[in-house]
Amino acid sequence: MVGADRQPVAERLLFLGSVKWLENSPFDSHDLIALQKHRAAITDEPVPLVAVSRNGVGCSGLRAVYGPEELLSAWRRA
Repeated sequence: MVGADRQPVAERLLFLGSVKWLENSPFDSHDLIALQKHRAAITDEPVPLVAVSRNGVGCSGLRAVYGPEELLSAWRRA
């Protein structure tokens, strides 16, 4: 996921994220390391990292974590 200030060409990245929607596995340190590597390939800036996970998170280092309830709540408000 990429959060940016505008499209099609962003001037500023607001966040970078990953979706892990496995039935039995949380977003873990391996996923975080992969996300950090992707961020390093995109920018040198300390852009916040976020995760969307069906089964929670098993590591620290994310600015925000969203699960099924947050997604459904946002969808219902839209």
